[in-house]
Amino acid sequence: MEELSGRALQKVCAVCCMSGGYKSVFTQGVLQAFEEHGFRAAAYAGCSSSALIAAFAACGRESRHDLSMWHIGYQMSLTRGNSQSEAMLDAIRGAAPELFSHLWRPSSSRLLIATTLVTTLEGASITQGPGARRFGQRLLIEALRRQTAWRDGNLQLRMFDTRSSGETEMLSPANFEQVAYASTRMLHAWDIPAEIDGCPYIDGSYTCLCPVLPMAALGYDRIIAILTETEDLRVDLFSAERVPERYGSAQITFIRPDIDLKRLGVSHYAVTEEGLDRAFRHGYEKGARFIETYE
Repeated sequence: MEELSGRALQKVCAVCCMSGGYKSVFTQGVLQAFEEHGFRAAAYAGCSSSALIAAFAACGRESRHDLSMWHIGYQMSLTRGNSQSEAMLDAIRGAAPELFSHLWRPSSSRLLIATTLVTTLEGASITQGPGARRFGQRLLIEALRRQTAWRDGNLQLRMFDTRSSGETEMLSPANFEQVAYASTRMLHAWDIPAEIDGCPYIDGSYTCLCPVLPMAALGYDRIIAILTETEDLRVDLFSAERVPERYGSAQITFIRPDIDLKRLGVSHYAVTEEGLDRAFRHGYEKGARFIETYE
């Protein structure tokens, strides 16, 4: 295979990272392998728990980070009655200074983060109020049953973008922390409401599990999708529709774990220290193997 160069790769592809809670440590492994092998993309897009690691990849600083963010976050969530809010906010606050110093430099790749805007007053009241957790449990049931009526009437996908061109919302140092938190806010497990510029938002997964189709719509014709599940990628949490290997002019390549990461000790909301290391190493090996055959 012809030698890969960061400059060449920046011209041709986007890397999209799936949501997945603590399973996103697998994605961190893939991205670290990419970075250490000189693989850079023109753009990185993340959703929910993958947003921060996609941000570090966009500015070429993935390899500077260990797995402590995941371990500390899990321990913090246990002290908060299994709420993930404080754990996520702490991780964002810790990452912000480094990202603010590097993410908007000309040498960094484009970064996009998927979020879900709540578009109605009724939806805002229920998702931002004291009944949000119970309602979030109801939404999970509707998602399992592929019932999309509430989603269709109250939610819209919004992509925030460090190089917004009018089709996306601007992602800047002024709103980065709000966007990164909003993208993660699953109603059944997060107890602190999320707003961006005064508007109500919830987790990007409700309208986009992995930002492949939005990136294809922006004109990227080679897309690498890093998944946290072994099965085919669905469009969003509610949808039965699968993301194809080709969408319009975009060729989509999937990198997925070989086994359910729960078997390695990592689920959406719980981890073991050994599981974090095993899932990360599995991701790193998958990323390194991918680079060997990428053309």
